[in-house]
Amino acid sequence: MSSTINDQILRPADQKTLLDVAEQSIERALETRCMGQLDAGSYSARLQQVQTSFVTLRIGDELRGCVGSIEAKDPLVVDVASNAFRAAFQDVRFPALCLEEFLYLSFHISVLSPMLLRPTRSLADAIGQVRPRIDGVLLRLGSHVATFLPSVWETLPDPEQFFGHLRRKAGLDPDRWQPGIQVWTYTTQRFSRGPRSDRVHSRDVG
Repeated sequence: MSSTINDQILRPADQKTLLDVAEQSIERALETRCMGQLDAGSYSARLQQVQTSFVTLRIGDELRGCVGSIEAKDPLVVDVASNAFRAAFQDVRFPALCLEEFLYLSFHISVLSPMLLRPTRSLADAIGQVRPRIDGVLLRLGSHVATFLPSVWETLPDPEQFFGHLRRKAGLDPDRWQPGIQVWTYTTQRFSRGPRSDRVHSRDVG
């Protein structure tokens, strides 16, 4: 996949479509308890490009699910639909979403750029290769893999703490930089939609 395509900023119309797809994927699953099939060919050429995403669900300020992809295998629109379904029903940190919660969900989508492998031999090298608050980071050592989206810098602004928590997430020693750790960086385009309950209320008031 050409990075020229992946690096293009999504137009507002495509952002809206992806938010619609995420919301509809969950709404259908609440009725059928399974993920519906999506015809990628019926969407814009941009959304048919193979690219990765993360879908984050919140109720108020509380996380309700977050699932994403780190290997590009599917058209972006399919990837978003799949991640929305998995965030709602298969995030092991939470019980499956119930119908009563659906109206109060806010939807947050991060579309990932192609990842860049950074040459690193030490924690100092790694810190020097990333841009806090801009770059997402993926660590890989054998079967140990974990990533933090750029938004995580908001809660972990110190680079040493950021990498320590990321090593812990990957199942590695958070206090020691192990030889052979690979560091990959990427950026994201983020866009969101508030809960349906707020949108319904706004229409009623208007």
